[in-house]
Amino acid sequence: ADGSPKPLHGSTASAMPIVDFAPWHAAVGGALLGTATVMRMWLHGQVLGVSGVCGGIVRGKLAELPRWAFTAGLVTAGFGLKAVYPTAMGDATIAPWREVLGGLAVGLGASLGNGCTSGHGISGNARLSPRSMAYTITFMAAGFATASALHSAAAISVTRVSEPAIELVVQLAAQVLIAHLCAYTSIVALARTAVLPAQLAMVATSFLDGTLFGAGLGLSGMTSPARVAQFLDVSAGSWNPTLMFVMAGGLGLVAPFMLALVLPQRLSRPLIGAKFEVPTNKTIDRKLIAGGLLFGAGWGIGGMCPGPAIVSLANPTSAPLVWCAAMVAGMRLADVKAVSKAIAGA
Repeated sequence: ADGSPKPLHGSTASAMPIVDFAPWHAAVGGALLGTATVMRMWLHGQVLGVSGVCGGIVRGKLAELPRWAFTAGLVTAGFGLKAVYPTAMGDATIAPWREVLGGLAVGLGASLGNGCTSGHGISGNARLSPRSMAYTITFMAAGFATASALHSAAAISVTRVSEPAIELVVQLAAQVLIAHLCAYTSIVALARTAVLPAQLAMVATSFLDGTLFGAGLGLSGMTSPARVAQFLDVSAGSWNPTLMFVMAGGLGLVAPFMLALVLPQRLSRPLIGAKFEVPTNKTIDRKLIAGGLLFGAGWGIGGMCPGPAIVSLANPTSAPLVWCAAMVAGMRLADVKAVSKAIAGA
C-alpha cells in the first residue's frame, strides 16, 4: 500500500530519506501529458488546463461539446488504466473531511487562480508566464505546508498492486502514444480535406486529448493520492520526490514547442482551430495568490487535483466521488461575487 512507504536502499543514513522513488515512471507519464498538451495547442490553438476545460462546464459553458469530449476522455482513460495498468487505480482510503475540504479548496482555488497543476504548472510555465510561475510557487508552498502540518502521508493510503518494471511502462506508453498519434493524424487529414467538419474534428481530438492526458496521469503516479501526499508531506522526515519528474517530463516537450514555434509565430495557425489562443495576462494580483494558496491547501489535504480525480471516477471504490462533488461546489462558489471579494479583495 502507498500508505507504508519503503526507503530506498542506503537512504536511511541521509538527512531526508527518500521513499518509493520512481522517477522514470513519472517522467514517462509526464511525457504523455506533455504530448497531449502540445497536441491541443497545435490542433486547437488552446491551452490544456483540466480545471479550465472541465470547469467551464460547471461554470455555464454547457453547450461546448469539446469540453464534454475532453472530460469523457479522462474518464475513459481511467477505465483503460483499470484494465491494463491497475496500479494506477488503487482503492484509496481518505477521511471524509479531507475529501470535502480538499475538493472544495481545490475547486475554489483553481477558479480564482484560473488554473491548476496542468494549466499553470505545465502549460503556463512552459511559456514562462509570470502568473503561472507565481501561482505554481504559491500552490507548491501551500501544499507542502498543509500536508506536513496535517500529516497527510500517514493519513492517506492506497491499496494497489506492485509497480511494474519501467520497461513494461515504456512499452505501454509507446503503444498508447502511437495509437493516439495515428488517430490524431487521421482526424486532421479528414478535417483539412473537408471530409469531416471542423467542429466534429475538434470534438474528436478533444476526446483524444483527454484519453492521452489521462493515461499520462495514471502512468506517472498522479492518480495516487498517497503518492501525492508523500511528495507534499515531509513531517515524518522522509520524502518522495517522484512527482517532480512528472512536471519535468511534461515541460521537456511543451516548453520547446511553445518557445520555439508558437510564441515566435513560426506556426501561422493551428491545424484545426482558427487561431492560437495564448493567454497574455501577466498581472500577479491578490486573486491569483489567494487561488494558489487555496489550491495548494486543498491538494495537501486530500492528495488530489482535478485531472487525477476525474480519471479516478472510473474506479467506483476509489475516493474521488465526494471530492469531485466538493470541487464542483468550490468552482461554483468562486462565481459568487461576495465570496470572491472576501477571499481575494477582488
